[in-house]
Amino acid sequence: MKNIFCFCFVFICTLCFAKNPKDSIYKTYNLKGGYTLEIKSVGNDSVGTVLIKGTTSNVLTAAETKLGTEVLGYVYADFDSTYIMMTHVDAEPMKFELIDKAQGQTIIYGQSPFYRDTVKQLMMFDGMYGKGRGKIVLYNFKTNKAEYFPAPIDTPCFCCFCWKMVGLTDAEVKIQYENLKHEKVVKSYPRK
Repeated sequence: MKNIFCFCFVFICTLCFAKNPKDSIYKTYNLKGGYTLEIKSVGNDSVGTVLIKGTTSNVLTAAETKLGTEVLGYVYADFDSTYIMMTHVDAEPMKFELIDKAQGQTIIYGQSPFYRDTVKQLMMFDGMYGKGRGKIVLYNFKTNKAEYFPAPIDTPCFCCFCWKMVGLTDAEVKIQYENLKHEKVVKSYPRK
């Protein structure tokens, strides 16, 4: 009788006091400007990224719980009005979204960032969709403006970290890469 009572007591306590999986917070990022980004359960079978400022919250992305939190990514960089959410799953290239904090919307998609200057607030990366597809993108986080340069096609490199920034001025960008003859080549792009 005592064993049955103990079993029932433990069972009832588990039902009443167990943490509900839809309330689980897996990771919290404190962002500039009073924003918080949480990776948390957003339903019985989903996890998502939730951007919070004060009492306002927006679910930005969600995925099935069985996929894990890795598919949602992590905060790669935080700037005044934007942040970068990076994903790197298995052997895939590093992919990211540049997200506007105030709107909770993606500004640009990219992959394989190969240059980042946190003082000047600049980053270069391979563009992925729309205007950035097949381009090298220089993004200025102070002005939230992008400059697009055609990616070299005379290279055997087709994926990740194909380029190296070797010079950046107000007048030009210089990129080093390996050409089809396996020689290191520097290509200059004028800036507008």
